[in-house]
Amino acid sequence: MSSISKSANDTLYIDSLTVNNPKAATGGSDGDSIENLRQNSMRAFNEQGRAVTLQDYTVRALSLPSRYGSIAKVYVIQDQLTNSNINNDSIIDNNSLSLSMYTLAYDINKNLTTSSPNLVNNLKQYLSQYMILTDAINIKDAFVVNIELDFDIIIQPNYIGRDVLLRCTNILKDYFNITNWSINQPINLSSIYTLLDKVKGVQTVQKINISNKVGGDYSKYAYDIAGATRNNVVYPSYDPCIFEIKFPDIDIKGRITTL
Repeated sequence: MSSISKSANDTLYIDSLTVNNPKAATGGSDGDSIENLRQNSMRAFNEQGRAVTLQDYTVRALSLPSRYGSIAKVYVIQDQLTNSNINNDSIIDNNSLSLSMYTLAYDINKNLTTSSPNLVNNLKQYLSQYMILTDAINIKDAFVVNIELDFDIIIQPNYIGRDVLLRCTNILKDYFNITNWSINQPINLSSIYTLLDKVKGVQTVQKINISNKVGGDYSKYAYDIAGATRNNVVYPSYDPCIFEIKFPDIDIKGRITTL
């Protein structure tokens, strides 16, 4: 250690101070060797694949290798604790270390169905490679709410009604293609009105009605569409669900009316 000092007669002295440490320094290390760099790089690469946020878990579940099966829809939320000491369970706290992952799969007709036990088990094993040690995941089935859509339109003069209805139906089929829908996504009726208004030959969209289809070839879950509609938006249930038009050829119905 060196210093610069001056004596009483202002003579300049350089490197005139020496310090001896009675105890050796501890905790240091030499620079990384080539092998250290290689190992640290591999560790850093693996750390980049860790699932930390809710979105990380969603991406990981949807990235399940096809040889283990395929997850169609995923919705991840922070798990919640319930109070079992009262008659009606109520949410009292959030468990910051536990997540609920709601999943759905496709059947052979690309309709939504619950994930099979084997698929869920494969997903658990796959996610275990990326989970933080303190995390826990509960994999559950989301609910499928099947719906039917009816609409009334007034067409412009000199247009063939059948052709206009076909264009409207095809637009709605594309809009409700299940590939484009997510768990807990609401239905914005105003957007559907706007979509139909833009179809060539449509003068006015008079009515759009969405109703629940339940039982038989449809989902077993009934849903109060009217009760869940606020300000032209159909909201999903508190328990994660997804809206699906299962048979678009028969569940999208249009009609031409007059003023």
